[in-house]
Amino acid sequence: MPNLLQAGDQPLEFKFDARQTDAGAALLFSIADGILYMTREIPGLVTEWQHHDLSSARIRRDLPNGRCTDFATAQAVPLGGEAGALHLAMVVSDGGTDHLYLSLSNPAYALGWRAAPTWIACPFNAGPQPAGMLITRVQIGDANDHAFVVVDAVVDAGMPRARAVRYYIEAGRGTAPRWVEHKVPGDIGVRMIPSCLGRCRGGWDVDGLYLTGQAGERVYMLYAPLYNPFNLRQPPWSRHLEMPGKLAPEAVAACRHPDNTSDLYVTAGGGLYYFSAANQNEGAQGLQIVAAPAFEGVRQLFVARADGHVTVWGLTQAGRVVHTRADVAYVADPGAWSAPGVILTDVDAIAPFPQRGHADDTLFAHTAAGLVEVVRSSGNSVWIGHDVVLPRQDGRGISPPD
Repeated sequence: MPNLLQAGDQPLEFKFDARQTDAGAALLFSIADGILYMTREIPGLVTEWQHHDLSSARIRRDLPNGRCTDFATAQAVPLGGEAGALHLAMVVSDGGTDHLYLSLSNPAYALGWRAAPTWIACPFNAGPQPAGMLITRVQIGDANDHAFVVVDAVVDAGMPRARAVRYYIEAGRGTAPRWVEHKVPGDIGVRMIPSCLGRCRGGWDVDGLYLTGQAGERVYMLYAPLYNPFNLRQPPWSRHLEMPGKLAPEAVAACRHPDNTSDLYVTAGGGLYYFSAANQNEGAQGLQIVAAPAFEGVRQLFVARADGHVTVWGLTQAGRVVHTRADVAYVADPGAWSAPGVILTDVDAIAPFPQRGHADDTLFAHTAAGLVEVVRSSGNSVWIGHDVVLPRQDGRGISPPD
C-alpha cells in the first residue's frame, strides 16, 4: 500500500508502505535520496525505529549512477499463524531508462536478510529493446502460493511512438524472469486502469487484475486473469462485473483468504460494495454492505483480514480517513458492519494494517503535522494516536536517514 511518509521537517520523498514482522512490529518501506530503506520498529527500546538501506549495494554494483525511483511491497497471507513472506520490488533509473529488481519470499520472522537482500535483476525481454522505458507502477500480489508481479510501463518513452503497456513478470519459479504483455481480450475502446491483484473462486491458481475504466457514459469493471493456465498462447477469459445502478467505481481493494481467493470491495456514490470470491462470474453484481456519506469520494481503499475480522479503511478526496469492520463470517450481512466513523482528517496518505495476534487495528498516516500512528483496540472504539519520530542513523536527531 504505497503512501506518503514524513518525519520531522524532512520528507522521505513522500512514499511508504507498512508491513509487519511475525511478532507484530511495524516495517516501513520508503525512498530517500534515491535509496530504498526499511525502517524497523523495535519495541521496548528508547530509539523505537532503526533504518536499513536495502538498495545501495546492488545499485552501486549494477548501475553506479542509478537511483531508486519507485518500489512495491507485498506480504503473503499467513499460513499456520505466522506472518507471511515479504516480497519487494524496486525500480532503478539510470537517467535514461528504468530497470526492475525483485526480492521475493523474505521471511518476516527473521530479518537477517535486511543487511543484504537478494535482488534479482529483471531485464526487459518481451521484444526488441525499447529506446527507453518508464515504469509507472509495480504491483505484487499477496497470495501465499506464488508472488505474482505486474508492471505498467511506457515503452519508447520520450519518442513519438511511445505507448503504455502492461506486463506480468514470470519470476520465482527457478527460471530467469520473463516479461509477458498482459492484454485484455476484446477491444472496448478504453484504457483500463490496473486497480489491484486478486483471485476469483475457480481461478486455477492464477492471480488476476481487477480493472476499472470509463468511456463516455459506459462504465467498465473487469476481472482479468494474468494468463490462461491451460494454454499460455491463448488470452485468458475476462469477466465483466456490474455495479448496482451502473455506478462508476471510485476505489477498489481485494481481501485475500488463506486459500488465496479474494473478495472484492468497491466504493461508489457514498456506498461500500462487496463481491465475494464466488460472486465474480460474468455479469456478477456487487452487494451494497455500507451506505454512509463518510464513504463519498474515496480515492484509496484498503481491506485486510486478521483475527476473525475484516477491516476496511478509506481515504477520501477531502483527506478524511473512514473505517468500518465486520466479523469475517458475516461480511455479506450489511447489519454486521460497524457504523463507519471518521478517525482522522487533513490526511494526504495512509498505510493501515491490522496487528495479527494483537487484536488491534493500526494506521500510519501522513498529515500536515508529520507522521502519526493511530491504534484502536478491538475492545472499544477509541483510537489513540501519537507522533512517530524517526531517528537519524547516528542518533543525533529526529530526521530520516541522510
